[in-house]
Amino acid sequence: MNTVRAPAPVAAFSLLICLLAGLVGGFGVGYGIAQREANATLERIASTREIASPQPDADEPETLGNVSPTAPLQDAVSYARRGPANAKVEIVVFSDPRCPYCRQLAREVEPKLLEKYGDQIAITYRHFAILGEDSRRLAVALDCAGQAGKFWDYHALIYSETPPEAGRESLIALAKQIGLDEARFGACLDAPNRQVDVDFEVARALRVRGTPASFVNGVRLNGALPLDYFTAAVDEQLRLLAEDQGGR
Repeated sequence: MNTVRAPAPVAAFSLLICLLAGLVGGFGVGYGIAQREANATLERIASTREIASPQPDADEPETLGNVSPTAPLQDAVSYARRGPANAKVEIVVFSDPRCPYCRQLAREVEPKLLEKYGDQIAITYRHFAILGEDSRRLAVALDCAGQAGKFWDYHALIYSETPPEAGRESLIALAKQIGLDEARFGACLDAPNRQVDVDFEVARALRVRGTPASFVNGVRLNGALPLDYFTAAVDEQLRLLAEDQGGR
């Protein structure tokens, strides 16, 4: 499998999209217009460069059906999931470790959703490392921590208020903080990582343009939207499920 990496100029532009999307999403005003403008610019770049982003359909759907948080590598993704196996609502978040608005979502929204809905929801993290080589290194390190059973401990360090350096020694030092074996972790960092590439391809298939991008039972929410947007989406899914069960 070829390694999928965004070229440096595209990575820089992707950071701009991340910042724009998160900022506009945070205010909740005019997001659709900003997203369309960002997509149009991204398409112009894609027409002249190799970039991991498909061309959109004329009318891109708002929903894409249920997004399986464990496909296509069930065992690998399972450690990046929080919540019961029978959760009524599956929230899948595509994130880049260097995206500040991904950090905002991870720190300010996701914990509150878990607190509010408890066992009714599950949240799965998927990699969409689009902001250059440092993003990919951080994503690989996060996956290595997952393989060692410490995904969410390492996630808390990666998505702390101040993002860590992406150098090898820095990543190993973080692993040491949460009790991981330094030699094994270092070997994992140096090995090819299939999960990061697979998640990237899943994001492409779902026409994800920037980060963060969330799917609530398949309903897309773009950007670091306020908590109310997510609770409204979860409440709607719970309502639909209740109606469906009541009609049986």
